[in-house]
Parts: sequence; C-alpha cells; structure tokens
Amino acid sequence: MKLLIIEAPGKLKKLQPMMKKLRPGEDWQVVASGGHIRDLPAKGQDDSMITTGVRKNYTPVYEILDKSGRAVKTIKAAAKQASEIYLATDPDREGESISWHIQQVLAVKNYKRITFNEITLKRVEEALANPRQIDLNRVASQECRRVLDRLVGYLVTQELRRLMGKPTSAGRVQSPAVFLVVLREREIRNFQVINHFGVRLFFADVSRGTTWYAEWQPVPDFASKDVPYVQDINLAQLVAGTRNIVVESCEDRKAERHPPAPFISSTLQQAASNALKWDPDKTMQVAQRLYEQGVITYHRTDNPNVPDEAMEDIRTVANALGLNAVDERRTFKAAEGAQEGHPAITPTYWSERSAGEKDDELALYKLIWVRALASQLEAAIYDVRTAKLLAVGPGGKALRFTASGKTLCHPGWMKVLKGDDTDEEEDAEADNPVPALTPKQILSVHSGELLKKKTQPPSRYTKASLIKEMERRGIGRPSTFASILKNITSKGLIEEKSRKLVPAPLGEETIAKLEGFFSFVELDFTRELERDLDKIAQGQDTYGAVVARLHKRLEEELSQQRGMPSVPMASAPRPATAGGAFNCPKCNQPLARRQKKGDGGYDFWGCTGYRSNGCKVSFPSLNGKPDFDKPRGV
Repeated sequence: MKLLIIEAPGKLKKLQPMMKKLRPGEDWQVVASGGHIRDLPAKGQDDSMITTGVRKNYTPVYEILDKSGRAVKTIKAAAKQASEIYLATDPDREGESISWHIQQVLAVKNYKRITFNEITLKRVEEALANPRQIDLNRVASQECRRVLDRLVGYLVTQELRRLMGKPTSAGRVQSPAVFLVVLREREIRNFQVINHFGVRLFFADVSRGTTWYAEWQPVPDFASKDVPYVQDINLAQLVAGTRNIVVESCEDRKAERHPPAPFISSTLQQAASNALKWDPDKTMQVAQRLYEQGVITYHRTDNPNVPDEAMEDIRTVANALGLNAVDERRTFKAAEGAQEGHPAITPTYWSERSAGEKDDELALYKLIWVRALASQLEAAIYDVRTAKLLAVGPGGKALRFTASGKTLCHPGWMKVLKGDDTDEEEDAEADNPVPALTPKQILSVHSGELLKKKTQPPSRYTKASLIKEMERRGIGRPSTFASILKNITSKGLIEEKSRKLVPAPLGEETIAKLEGFFSFVELDFTRELERDLDKIAQGQDTYGAVVARLHKRLEEELSQQRGMPSVPMASAPRPATAGGAFNCPKCNQPLARRQKKGDGGYDFWGCTGYRSNGCKVSFPSLNGKPDFDKPRGV
C-alpha cells in the first residue's frame, strides 16, 4: 500500500478517486492531518525555558495538539502498512512545516515530499513524478516565525497585564495591526477641517442638446501647490460670475485602461468584502472549499500572475465569448517582499464559468473567474478630450479652467468586468461631453456654480482596506491576514461599527503602553523581520541568529519596564440583564450555559460571540451561575 498524507480533510473526496485514475492497479490510501498536528504547548514552563515552549537555547518544545490525537493515530497506523509515504501538505511554508512535523512524529527517513498548486489530474501527476525531500530552510523559517510569536506574545502580554491591570494582549503581528487602526483614529481626531470654495462653469452645446462643464484651477494664480484652497467667498463668487471665456487649447487623445491583476489572497479578501460584504475569514473559508473541490488554484498566494501555460485555455474561452485576449501574457508586479511561490488565484478549468456546491461558493468562484479572465483581455480604450480655457479675473489675473471628458470606444476587458472591485472609485469624467473646440474660440458661459467644499479627514479602515494597508507595509502574510483581523476583534482591541474599524479603549491603552517602548510594534520592524524570515527560507540566514537578535532586543526593552509598579488586575465585571442573563466582560455578548451529563460531561458558561467575533471567553459554572473569578480565554 502507498500512503498519501494531505493537509485538509476536504480534499479526500477529490483525491481518493483521483489516485485510482492516476495509478490504476496500485493500492493507495489518502489520509488528512487536519492542519498542524504539533505546536508549542499553551501552558507549562520549567527552569530550562525562556517562556512556555521555548528553551533557553531557543530549541522549541512541541506537543501533539489535542485536536490531532485521532488523526495522528490514523496516520501512524497507515504508515506501518505503507511501502511508500508521500507527504502532500500545502505548497507553502506552513505546509512544509506540517510535513516535517508528520515526518518527525512517524520517525521515518524514507519518504517523498510532493506539492501541487491545484487538485487536477495533470498537477497531481506532475507532483508524483517530481518528489523531493522536505526543505528544512523553509521549515526553519516557519519555526522562527512561530517561536518569535511566542516570545513576544507571552513575555510582553504578561508584562502588559502587570502594568495595566487589564486582560490585554500583545502580538508580533497583531499589535502593529492595532497600531495602524489607532494611528488612523488619531489622524481623524486631530484633523483640521478647511472650508474652501471652487467654481464650475456650465456651457450649452446647442447642436447636441447637451451641457458640459469646466472646473476653475486656482493654482498658481490665486493659490499655491502647498495650500491649494480658495477660502475667499467673494473671490469665488466673482469667478462664478464669469460669462465669456476663450479656448486656450483642446486636445484629443486615446487612453488605455488595463485590467486589474488576477486575485492574490489579500485582493480576494478585499474584493469579497466590497462586492459580497464578507469578512476576510469567511472569504478564506469559502476559497478553501473551492480549492478542495479542485475548481480553483491554491488560494494562499502573493503572486498576481497567471502561468504561461494557462494562456491557451484563456484564449479558447475568450474566443468562445467573442472577446479578444492579449497576444503575449500580461504580467503584473508583485508587492515588495512577495514570495511568489505560487501563481495567482484562478480557475483550474477555465471553460467552467460556474463552479461550487453552495451559493457562497458559486458567488466567490464567479469573482475569481471573471477577474482572472479579464486580466488577459485587451485593454479598454477611451477617447479623451481635454480643453483649457482662459478668462480675465480680478486685478487682471488669469482665470484658468479645465474641462475633461472621456468616452469608452473599445471596451476590451470591461465587457466582463466593469472595474477593479478591490477599489470603490467613481469616474466623473465619463459624464462630461466636452465638444470639439478650437484655440481662440470665444464661448458664452450658460451659468456658474459656486462650490462649497471642505477637506475630509482620512477614512477609517474597513477590514478590506486594513488588509490592503497591512500588505503594503509588509505586515503579515497571505495566509495570516484573515486570522489577524479575527484575533484583534475577538480580543476586544478593535471594534467594527458600520463596517468601519475603530480602536476599542483597551486597544488604545495597550498601544500607549507599547509605543516608544517596544520596537516590534513599529511598522517598519515587521517588514524587516519578514525579510529575515525570507532569508532563512532561502538559506541566507539561520533560525538561531534571527531568534537571538530579536530576543536580545526584546529582553532589553522588557528590562526597562520591569521596574515599573504593578497595577492589580481589575476584577471582571459581573453584569446581569433584567432577564437574568450574564454578559461577557470582554465583548459584552451574552453568556450561554453549556452542559452535558455523564462520562465526558461538562458544565460551563461560554460567550455567544464566538461565531460572530471569535471570542473564546468562558467561565466554570458555580451554583448554576458563571464563576467570574476563574475566567478562561481572556
């Protein structure tokens, strides 16, 4: 018997029958690990350790996860009967690490490591034909990330709770994410609104029965580039009263608009947030199911490019739909620091316009299919007309106006995708039908409008825009964005109000204690560390050196805080509603009693916010009520 060990149980349905097609006459068994089978222990520390799970020589201590006991037993039993063992966990650093942990637990030296970016006969066949050994550099990179997360999370959280007397937490990646939200809130609070004025002149095009407009450009004659605002209402009213104007120039040109790139993990989450109003966590769960069904490529990627070999299929589909694909594959630049280990998220079978078993899967697949196809279609082409107009203003100064309009003359990719659904943009130029004008032509102004304007503070982040900013700054990785957001909301550090993220009081207090004292919260620090982790994966740096450098700096920063006085931990509030229900002291959602009698029974109160915000707070039951003196999950 030959054994294929995969990561996600959802792939079993697809892979088990596939192996019979690929290897007829051979006996194959496919089993799933269910993700990681080992991790650092959650508790338990002795004198040999810096903190729980990390020894003083930086060697991590691992234990089998409670959830993985059954899977490990199944894998071990199957491995004893196997003549060949194939480790086929996901094709990223986490997957490489999971394969290594399985290999360590099985204590096998003879194995074959294979990976595939999509669950199709072709890709699995290629993987089986090209086995390799586990990449220990990639394993070391993931191990380094996990150990650094533990050092920061446990050591700093413990110190913060001592200093604040509150059940807060810190994290190597979660704290910079919270910091971004806090910084944006400070910008909004400190924003000084500037009231100013603009002018729009309207013209009638009698021959076409339309009206068009031109905007006043006060820079450089009445304002500067540094302060481009006109705050004198009398001046603006005089300009709005302009009735005759002369054409300085009128230019026609063609402008191309290229399609957005196929989805990567972050842009998929942004698009689903804007188009489907989904949380990032839901988006990745649905994408996981589509990947397991074999209808999309691997969904944890930062590479925005389709592979060369997909172009033939793309052209076939485009031709069938009456669309024109580009002659040469269009490429897109990846973000700085991108690993580009896997291609963009695309359909595995391009001819399938619809795929998925449930409504949410169908909806997400449609987004992926349309976006991926559009990325390789011809550019949209606009006819753009720009007119510059002049008049004489107060004191003989020139009044300059600009009129811009554009008309779509060749839709190209926009036949299938109107715009980039990761952005929410409006295009006013398309609604301004500027006629053909000639220099020195004199125009009569139909009417003038005084525009009352005011500067706007920056918008609060949505989950989608925070992911975009985290990606831009190198905070987190494709596989971690969704879990980071879930983490910081469930811990009461940020809140979501009308789809906008605001820092919770606990989040602001926590950042105030970290900012200026701990370097890991600085936005550039995380990006630099990601580069170090990349170097480990590439064999250019070592696990021990990177961990030692960060731990040294962290201990120096902690030592400065350890002399500060402690604040007693505030007792958890015990509010009860009129109906006698109890609320979670962390997220204020109702607590619900969970009971099971008999062997393996339990009796506790858990937060009902678990499904909506991931809150894991619970309390043992005491005389039928929550024992608030013994909280868990805070």
